[in-house]
Amino acid sequence: MYLKKIRIFLILIFACTLAQAQVKPVKQIVAEAKSNIVQISVDELKKKIESREKFMLIDVRTKEEYLAGHIEGAVWIPRGELEFDIQKLTNDPEVEIIIYCRGGGRSALAVGALNNIGYEKVFNLDGGFKKWATEGNSAFNMHGEIKVINFEKVEKKYQNINSLIERK
Repeated sequence: MYLKKIRIFLILIFACTLAQAQVKPVKQIVAEAKSNIVQISVDELKKKIESREKFMLIDVRTKEEYLAGHIEGAVWIPRGELEFDIQKLTNDPEVEIIIYCRGGGRSALAVGALNNIGYEKVFNLDGGFKKWATEGNSAFNMHGEIKVINFEKVEKKYQNINSLIERK
């Protein structure tokens, strides 16, 4: 009888453990957020900047990340403060807002948050600042412009030059 009670007790504990909610992994949370928002490519952002289109560019990275280098014209609002500070910049639900972080995860969550607040034209920079810099675009910090070198492009250029030299 005693063993039977222990078995039932253990089965109940096991069933309760299975019934508890599972914590989602970060990758799943970000993937779900990205599936519900609109992304903008680095090339699209460059075109908007070059054509001087009117939009807000928000960097939601940490202060240290922002100070090390950011996209020209970006306003820094850390991810944890965005929902509290965005209305200090604009109350217009139709203003175009582009948000970025290092790789696109934090900014995807930020875009979802602003959409939930009521902002209608909010976009996530696909690949974030990392992709921006990797593609050889300039960044800015307190010292001014930082020219980013895309080593893949430089390597290809030198390979092409070397192959031309070798042919001669």
